[in-house]
Amino acid sequence: GRQRMGGKSSKPKKLSKKEIQYLSENSHFTLAEIEQLYKHFNKISNSIAADGVIDVQEFQQALKLQNTAFASRLFSVFDQNKDTVINFREFVCGLSVFCSKGTLDEKLNLSFRIYDEDGDGYIDKSELLSMLRAIMFDNLSFKLTEQQMQNLVDSTFAEGDINGDGKISYEEYKQLVIKHPKIIESLTLNLIDADVTKLS
Repeated sequence: GRQRMGGKSSKPKKLSKKEIQYLSENSHFTLAEIEQLYKHFNKISNSIAADGVIDVQEFQQALKLQNTAFASRLFSVFDQNKDTVINFREFVCGLSVFCSKGTLDEKLNLSFRIYDEDGDGYIDKSELLSMLRAIMFDNLSFKLTEQQMQNLVDSTFAEGDINGDGKISYEEYKQLVIKHPKIIESLTLNLIDADVTKLS
Protein backbone atom coordinates (compact mmCIF):
# COMPACT_ATOMS: atom_id res chain seq x y z
CA GLY A 1 0.00 0.00 0.00
CA ARG A 2 0.93 3.65 -0.10
CA GLN A 3 2.73 5.21 2.79
CA ARG A 4 0.88 8.11 4.26
CA MET A 5 3.35 10.82 5.11
CA GLY A 6 2.88 12.56 8.45
CA GLY A 7 -0.27 10.77 9.60
CA LYS A 8 -3.73 12.07 8.82
CA SER A 9 -3.08 15.76 8.23
CA SER A 10 -4.64 16.56 4.88
CA LYS A 11 -3.71 20.23 4.97
CA PRO A 12 -2.08 20.86 1.60
CA LYS A 13 1.62 21.64 1.64
CA LYS A 14 2.46 25.03 0.23
CA LEU A 15 3.94 24.94 -3.21
CA SER A 16 7.58 25.98 -3.09
CA LYS A 17 8.73 28.94 -5.20
CA LYS A 18 11.30 26.64 -6.75
CA GLU A 19 8.67 24.12 -7.84
CA ILE A 20 6.43 26.84 -9.29
CA GLN A 21 9.41 28.21 -11.19
CA TYR A 22 10.33 24.76 -12.50
CA LEU A 23 6.77 24.08 -13.62
CA SER A 24 6.33 27.38 -15.40
CA GLU A 25 9.59 26.75 -17.29
CA ASN A 26 8.56 23.19 -18.19
CA SER A 27 4.91 23.71 -19.07
CA HIS A 28 2.75 26.17 -21.00
CA PHE A 29 1.27 27.63 -17.81
CA THR A 30 2.04 30.94 -16.16
CA LEU A 31 2.93 31.21 -12.45
CA ALA A 32 -0.61 32.36 -11.65
CA GLU A 33 -2.16 29.47 -13.58
CA ILE A 34 0.06 27.01 -11.74
CA GLU A 35 -1.11 28.38 -8.39
CA GLN A 36 -4.68 28.00 -9.62
CA LEU A 37 -4.02 24.44 -10.82
CA TYR A 38 -2.57 23.60 -7.44
CA LYS A 39 -5.91 24.43 -5.83
CA HIS A 40 -7.66 22.14 -8.31
CA PHE A 41 -5.07 19.47 -7.70
CA ASN A 42 -5.57 19.61 -3.95
CA LYS A 43 -9.31 19.34 -4.34
CA ILE A 44 -9.08 16.34 -6.67
CA SER A 45 -6.23 14.61 -4.84
CA ASN A 46 -8.15 14.68 -1.58
CA SER A 47 -11.57 13.92 -3.01
CA ILE A 48 -11.55 10.18 -2.23
CA ALA A 49 -8.40 9.57 -0.20
CA ALA A 50 -6.84 12.56 1.54
CA ASP A 51 -3.29 11.69 0.51
CA GLY A 52 -2.19 14.60 -1.66
CA VAL A 53 -1.90 12.55 -4.86
CA ILE A 54 -4.48 11.68 -7.49
CA ASP A 55 -5.38 8.05 -7.97
CA VAL A 56 -7.24 6.62 -10.92
CA GLN A 57 -10.70 6.84 -9.31
CA GLU A 58 -10.19 10.48 -8.36
CA PHE A 59 -8.93 11.18 -11.87
CA GLN A 60 -11.92 9.53 -13.52
CA GLN A 61 -14.35 11.32 -11.22
CA ALA A 62 -12.74 14.74 -11.77
CA LEU A 63 -12.86 14.37 -15.54
CA LYS A 64 -16.42 13.01 -15.39
CA LEU A 65 -15.41 10.07 -17.55
CA GLN A 66 -17.88 7.20 -17.61
CA ASN A 67 -15.50 4.78 -19.24
CA THR A 68 -12.98 3.21 -16.88
CA ALA A 69 -10.82 1.83 -19.69
CA PHE A 70 -10.37 5.25 -21.26
CA ALA A 71 -9.79 6.90 -17.89
CA SER A 72 -7.06 4.42 -16.98
CA ARG A 73 -5.34 4.80 -20.38
CA LEU A 74 -5.31 8.55 -19.95
CA PHE A 75 -4.21 8.18 -16.35
CA SER A 76 -1.27 5.98 -17.23
CA VAL A 77 -0.04 8.56 -19.72
CA PHE A 78 -0.17 11.28 -17.05
CA ASP A 79 1.54 8.99 -14.54
CA GLN A 80 5.03 9.37 -15.98
CA ASN A 81 6.96 7.53 -13.27
CA LYS A 82 4.40 4.70 -13.23
CA ASP A 83 3.87 4.72 -9.44
CA THR A 84 0.05 4.44 -9.92
CA VAL A 85 -0.65 7.95 -8.62
CA ILE A 86 -0.37 11.39 -10.22
CA ASN A 87 1.65 13.97 -8.33
CA PHE A 88 1.38 17.69 -8.94
CA ARG A 89 4.28 17.83 -11.39
CA GLU A 90 2.76 15.04 -13.49
CA PHE A 91 -0.64 16.72 -13.31
CA VAL A 92 0.70 20.01 -14.65
CA CYS A 93 2.86 18.42 -17.35
CA GLY A 94 -0.04 16.27 -18.59
CA LEU A 95 -2.52 19.13 -18.69
CA SER A 96 0.03 21.37 -20.35
CA VAL A 97 0.00 19.14 -23.42
CA PHE A 98 -3.79 19.14 -23.60
CA CYS A 99 -4.30 22.86 -23.12
CA SER A 100 -4.69 25.07 -26.17
CA LYS A 101 -1.02 26.08 -25.99
CA GLY A 102 0.19 22.48 -26.28
CA THR A 103 2.24 22.01 -29.45
CA LEU A 104 1.32 19.54 -32.17
CA ASP A 105 4.39 17.45 -31.38
CA GLU A 106 3.46 17.20 -27.71
CA LYS A 107 -0.11 16.25 -28.56
CA LEU A 108 1.11 13.69 -31.10
CA ASN A 109 3.45 12.09 -28.62
CA LEU A 110 0.92 11.93 -25.83
CA SER A 111 -2.04 10.79 -27.92
CA PHE A 112 0.11 8.11 -29.57
CA ARG A 113 0.93 6.78 -26.11
CA ILE A 114 -2.78 6.68 -25.27
CA TYR A 115 -3.52 4.62 -28.37
CA ASP A 116 -0.47 2.38 -27.98
CA GLU A 117 -1.87 0.33 -25.15
CA ASP A 118 0.93 -2.20 -24.74
CA GLY A 119 3.67 0.41 -25.16
CA ASP A 120 5.47 -1.41 -28.00
CA GLY A 121 5.81 1.73 -30.13
CA TYR A 122 3.08 0.71 -32.59
CA ILE A 123 -0.68 1.00 -32.78
CA ASP A 124 -2.34 -2.20 -33.97
CA LYS A 125 -5.93 -2.67 -35.07
CA SER A 126 -7.19 -4.04 -31.77
CA GLU A 127 -5.67 -1.10 -29.87
CA LEU A 128 -7.33 1.39 -32.19
CA LEU A 129 -10.65 -0.42 -31.91
CA SER A 130 -10.59 -0.57 -28.11
CA MET A 131 -9.73 3.15 -27.95
CA LEU A 132 -12.59 3.97 -30.33
CA ARG A 133 -14.99 2.00 -28.16
CA ALA A 134 -13.78 3.90 -25.11
CA ILE A 135 -14.14 7.29 -26.79
CA MET A 136 -17.63 6.43 -28.07
CA PHE A 137 -18.64 5.44 -24.58
CA ASP A 138 -18.03 8.93 -23.23
CA ASN A 139 -19.01 10.93 -26.25
CA LEU A 140 -22.76 11.05 -26.55
CA SER A 141 -22.83 13.37 -29.55
CA PHE A 142 -20.81 10.92 -31.60
CA LYS A 143 -22.13 7.36 -31.78
CA LEU A 144 -20.93 4.63 -34.13
CA THR A 145 -22.09 1.05 -34.43
CA GLU A 146 -19.59 -1.78 -33.95
CA GLN A 147 -19.53 -2.27 -37.76
CA GLN A 148 -18.87 1.42 -38.38
CA MET A 149 -16.02 1.33 -35.88
CA GLN A 150 -14.55 -1.71 -37.59
CA ASN A 151 -14.81 0.07 -40.95
CA LEU A 152 -13.18 3.16 -39.51
CA VAL A 153 -10.29 1.07 -38.18
CA ASP A 154 -9.88 -0.68 -41.54
CA SER A 155 -9.91 2.56 -43.52
CA THR A 156 -7.55 4.22 -41.02
CA PHE A 157 -5.10 1.36 -41.50
CA ALA A 158 -5.58 1.29 -45.28
CA GLU A 159 -4.47 4.91 -45.33
CA GLY A 160 -2.15 5.10 -42.36
CA ASP A 161 -0.19 1.85 -42.49
CA ILE A 162 2.13 3.06 -45.24
CA ASN A 163 4.57 0.12 -45.21
CA GLY A 164 1.78 -2.44 -44.91
CA ASP A 165 3.12 -4.23 -41.83
CA GLY A 166 -0.29 -4.32 -40.12
CA LYS A 167 0.55 -1.68 -37.53
CA ILE A 168 0.97 2.07 -37.38
CA SER A 169 4.33 3.42 -36.27
CA TYR A 170 4.81 6.83 -34.69
CA GLU A 171 5.97 8.29 -38.03
CA GLU A 172 2.95 6.85 -39.84
CA TYR A 173 0.69 8.15 -37.08
CA LYS A 174 2.18 11.61 -37.44
CA GLN A 175 1.45 11.67 -41.20
CA LEU A 176 -2.09 10.51 -40.54
CA VAL A 177 -2.80 13.17 -37.91
CA ILE A 178 -1.39 15.95 -40.09
CA LYS A 179 -3.97 14.94 -42.71
CA HIS A 180 -6.77 14.31 -40.17
CA PRO A 181 -6.37 16.56 -37.12
CA LYS A 182 -9.69 15.21 -35.76
CA ILE A 183 -7.82 12.10 -34.58
CA ILE A 184 -6.30 14.19 -31.82
CA GLU A 185 -9.28 16.48 -31.30
CA SER A 186 -11.50 13.60 -30.25
CA LEU A 187 -9.01 12.67 -27.56
CA THR A 188 -8.57 16.14 -26.14
CA LEU A 189 -12.27 17.04 -26.00
CA ASN A 190 -12.87 15.25 -22.74
CA LEU A 191 -10.05 17.07 -21.02
CA ILE A 192 -10.74 20.50 -22.40
CA ASP A 193 -14.36 20.18 -21.25
CA ALA A 194 -13.27 19.04 -17.83
CA ASP A 195 -13.31 21.56 -15.03
CA VAL A 196 -9.65 20.91 -14.36
CA THR A 197 -8.48 23.29 -17.06
CA LYS A 198 -10.98 26.06 -16.32
CA LEU A 199 -8.57 28.40 -14.61
CA SER A 200 -10.99 30.84 -13.11
